[in-house]
Amino acid sequence: MGIFENKRIDYEEISLGQGERRVRAALLSDLHFPRQRVDTQALLKELEAREIDAAFVAGDLFNRDCDPMTCGARELLEGLSALMPVFFAEGNHEARHRAAGRLHALVGECGVHDVTGTCLRATIGGADLLIAGDTERDGAPRFAGEGIAILLCHRPERARGHAQILCPDYILSGHAHGGQVRILGRGLYAPGQGLLPRYTSGLYPVAEGTDLVVSRGLGASRFPIRINDPPHVPILTIFA
Repeated sequence: MGIFENKRIDYEEISLGQGERRVRAALLSDLHFPRQRVDTQALLKELEAREIDAAFVAGDLFNRDCDPMTCGARELLEGLSALMPVFFAEGNHEARHRAAGRLHALVGECGVHDVTGTCLRATIGGADLLIAGDTERDGAPRFAGEGIAILLCHRPERARGHAQILCPDYILSGHAHGGQVRILGRGLYAPGQGLLPRYTSGLYPVAEGTDLVVSRGLGASRFPIRINDPPHVPILTIFA
C-alpha cells in the first residue's frame, strides 16, 4: 500500500467489555459527502459480510457546503438502514451548514435514529444500550435508564470532560482525521488538538470506566492529503 493511499479502508477490530451477549457495531465518521473517499456500495457490502448489528455515525457525514439532496449521503443512509439500526449525531459541519435543519430531516427520512442532543434506549443483540449524541452548541444530554451508555461525540478532545460529568461506558468520536500525516503511529495535527494530538485513532481509556474510540474517518477535510492514514472504520465488539 502506498503512503498516499486514500481509498482502501482499514477495518480495525476492537473488543470492549465483558459478558456473554455480544453487539457488533461499526463506527463511521467524517465522510464529508460529497467529498467521501470510499465507494458506498463496497462499504455496505463489507459491513453486511462482517455481520454488523448496528452502525454509529459520529458526525460530519455531510460537508458544510454540500447540497443534501444530491451529495450522495442518502444512498449510504438508506443502505445502512436496510441492514441494521443506525444512530447519528451531528458534527461541526452539520451544525454550521446553512440548511442544518434539512440535514437532520434527511437523516430521519432515511430511517436513521438522530440522537443529537437526546438519549435513546435500544435493545440490540440482547443487550440494552443507551445511546446519546453530543451537540456543537448545547453539549450532550445526560443518560437516563439502565444499559450500556454510549455517547456519540464528534470531537474527541471533549471526551475527558464528558467522561467526568456523564460517565458513559464508551465515547465514539472522529474529527481528527487521524492527524492527517501519521508517523510511527502518531498523527501530526488535528483540529481542536493542535500539533501531535493525543486522540486520533483507535482505543483510549480516558477515565475510570470510560473508553474512547476514535475513527480516522472516511472523507477529505479542508486539507485533503492523508499520508500513512488510510480511511478507517473501527468495528466494535461490545460484550455485555
